[in-house]
Amino acid sequence: MKIKSLLARLALTFAASAAISAELQPGDPISAKIFLQLHSIEKLAGQITPLVSGSGRDFRVIDGDSLAIGGYNIRLLDIDAPRTSQRCNTAQGSSWDCGAKARQRMRDLIMDAQNVECYSTEQDVYGRHLATCDADGIDLGALLVEEGLAWPHLNQGRYLTEASSAQANFRGIWQAENTAPWELDERLN
Repeated sequence: MKIKSLLARLALTFAASAAISAELQPGDPISAKIFLQLHSIEKLAGQITPLVSGSGRDFRVIDGDSLAIGGYNIRLLDIDAPRTSQRCNTAQGSSWDCGAKARQRMRDLIMDAQNVECYSTEQDVYGRHLATCDADGIDLGALLVEEGLAWPHLNQGRYLTEASSAQANFRGIWQAENTAPWELDERLN
C-alpha cells in the first residue's frame, strides 16, 4: 500500500509540474483533462478528502443529477439528467417519464449505498457544489450516463465512453430522438 501511495504521489507531482509549466488557462479543455487526471491520482493516493460523505440515507435526492446533505446542495459534474417532469420518446413512438426515472434511479443508488462521497472544487452560479459522487465506490455520473438516464456534457468529454455505449445499445434517452435539458432551457429563454 505504501508503494501505491508513493507512486501516486510521484505521478501527481509530475502531472502538477507539467500542468504548471504548460501555463494552461482555466476553462481550457486541456486544463480540465489534467484536473480530472490529477483528481483521479489524488483519490488513488488518498490525498483528496471528500467535500461530504455519509451513508446514502443521509442524503436527499433532488432530481436525476442533484442531491443534498446538510447545508450542501450538490450538482453532479459533467452530466445533465432529464428534468423531473420531462418525458422522453420511445423507439415505439410513445413516451416515458424519463425525468422521474432518472430521479428514482439516483434515489435507489443513493439509498442503497453504505457510503457516499462527493468531491468538489467549485460551485455554480446557484451556489451548488459541482461534484463527482461515488456510491460504494461507483461513480454516479458514469452509471447514469451508461444506463441512458443522463447526457454527458460534450465539451468536457468525461463520460463520452459511457454515452457511446448507451447510445449503441439504445438505452434510455438514446432509444429515440429526445431533447436534452439544456435545449429545453434555450427554448424558454
